[in-house]
Amino acid sequence: MSISQCSVYAYLLDGLGGGREIGWKEVNEWQPSAGILWLVGRPSGGETQRWLRRASGLPQEVLETMLSTTTNRPRCMTFRQGTLLTLLGMNQSRQSADDELTTISIWIDAHRLIAMRSAPTHSFEDIRSNLLPGEGPTRPDDILSHAVQRIIARLEPLVLKLGRDVDDLEDAILLDPKAQVQQELVALRHRLIIFRRQLVPQHEALSMLQQRRSWINETNRQVLQETQGRLQHQVSDLDATRERAVLMQDEINSTQNTKLNETMKIVAVFTAYLMPLNTITSLLGTNIEGIPFQAGSDHAYGFTLELLMLLLVMGISYFLFKKKKWFE
Repeated sequence: MSISQCSVYAYLLDGLGGGREIGWKEVNEWQPSAGILWLVGRPSGGETQRWLRRASGLPQEVLETMLSTTTNRPRCMTFRQGTLLTLLGMNQSRQSADDELTTISIWIDAHRLIAMRSAPTHSFEDIRSNLLPGEGPTRPDDILSHAVQRIIARLEPLVLKLGRDVDDLEDAILLDPKAQVQQELVALRHRLIIFRRQLVPQHEALSMLQQRRSWINETNRQVLQETQGRLQHQVSDLDATRERAVLMQDEINSTQNTKLNETMKIVAVFTAYLMPLNTITSLLGTNIEGIPFQAGSDHAYGFTLELLMLLLVMGISYFLFKKKKWFE
């Protein structure tokens, strides 16, 4: 019975670039002498779990990682029987967000490759389509190198999108300096930090994969090196994008501080300008109960003199403030 449903399938490779799809019966009966086994499954699949636990012969630590439904940190672990490679790839599910990543756990040894992923990534499907015309992989490391190449390549659009998002925010600020992009910029910087934190361990895992395994032939080693270099460029692009976002944040903060300082300066100037007038009126007793030196008193022109005094003080204050360039 075929097991090809959703994202679960198994193939028996003939070593010549072709292969045939097999069901669980043949998977359970598989022996290295029958050919190269290539199985792609889901951690939540019941048949997959039963086969991994009962018949795969994988170490317990490998089983726990491959059957985990949470997002694991990228890493490469070497065992006596083979190697476990954990990577993060783009989640190609229609219900997923554009920047959502999913864990891909790959066990590889000399006779088989077993891959587990919780969501479709399309990286293995590309290789699968090449089996029909006989142009597919002939060795387990052929599958590995081409799958890793496609996993990393599919991260490229997200790296470019993050760069375009920063460009859009820069354009918005240039077109309208008053544009409120603070929250969008903070969210973008958070995405950049998270994404870079995921890619850096992935680069280290690929480096360890090449250093520790002698069963990877020279052609596939070169493919992995080129893929690692491509991943390094992605990390460098993320660093450059993050630096641009930081500079933009600093520029926005500087602009806001400048506006705040200008406002505080205006308040301080008006306070200093009105303080002498307030002092004079307070000393002379000008308040809501009456005006000093009103007509009919001994000093009928006292109020006029007070107004002239206030105007004189205002003129002197204005001259001094203007001289010190406080109005600029």
